[in-house]
Amino acid sequence: MARIPLLGHADQMAMFRRALQRGRTAHAYLLVGPDGIGKRQFAWVVAQCLFCRETDDAELSACGECPACKQVAAGSHPDLLTVGCPEGKKELPIEVMVGSRERRGREGLCHDLSLRPMSASRRIAIIDDADKMNEASANALLKTLEEPPEGSILILLTPSKDAILSTIQSRCQPIQFSPLTAEQVTTLLVEQDSDIDQAAALEAATLSEGSLTTARQLLEPGLRKLRESLYSGLAVKEFNSLRTMKSVSEALDELGGDPATQRQNARWLVKFAVEFYRGVLVASLEDRVSLHPQMLAFARMLPADQPEYTDRLMAMMERCFDAERHLDQSMSIELSLEGLFDDLSRLWRGAIVV
Repeated sequence: MARIPLLGHADQMAMFRRALQRGRTAHAYLLVGPDGIGKRQFAWVVAQCLFCRETDDAELSACGECPACKQVAAGSHPDLLTVGCPEGKKELPIEVMVGSRERRGREGLCHDLSLRPMSASRRIAIIDDADKMNEASANALLKTLEEPPEGSILILLTPSKDAILSTIQSRCQPIQFSPLTAEQVTTLLVEQDSDIDQAAALEAATLSEGSLTTARQLLEPGLRKLRESLYSGLAVKEFNSLRTMKSVSEALDELGGDPATQRQNARWLVKFAVEFYRGVLVASLEDRVSLHPQMLAFARMLPADQPEYTDRLMAMMERCFDAERHLDQSMSIELSLEGLFDDLSRLWRGAIVV
């Protein structure tokens, strides 16, 4: 069947369905939530339901078999308009909304939305990367929002309302989205790629903060190698900060990237350290075989009759949180990590009293 799948966000679907049943559908919606949690998928599902020829709008369901459903699933429905930030660009330019300077007002999303529907009773526009509209493109869209074509629906996607002009916000019905659960992210990862190991998928999902996009990134070989290099350095009785720093630095260098990407990778490194110590604490209290083997092995090395090691692990986690803040404040990556590993070593040896 050509029904578009959607996992999670049942409350948001229910709210949309109630609005349809009461005849209170807005002409524009602002879907707000972190990247990679399914906002775009939600918008496509809503479009498929509203275009489906076999179901009533108020049901907000799709048969998955009619020509309209199949066209939406294939991305070829003539009345479903989609735009986003052009590849390689940091802004969504005015040309996307109202056309090039030579054809201003005769092409672009706002023009296409004003045309008579070709096969349905309405036109639906999905604007991805709405937070990347510059002032010109936002003002161009505002004119359409003030006088929307009859029956049309605009769906704007953004990770945060703060990046959207207040005048646009006031003309849209906001719908807040929450991150997916780790279980939902794991399910999606495995469903979309049967080669992904269940345990690896769960580990990535746990760190993903509910974002499928982030989880996929964490499964990339480079980040997995970085994580394993770190765990190998941390999961030893005699922690060597210099050796661990050298190992993870080499893994970070292999990942490469521009300065922003390098800083993000360093943040992942620190998050991996937090997850390691959290896992060790869990393993020291209960036998949970689903944890990473190096977490379990390290936890078994902890002396059962010396509870001060729990305090040390907690302090080491706190030091990792400090390192995250340092990276967020644009401190040198090298200095942040060198300071972190030096302090972790001293905390573990008890050279710093906690």
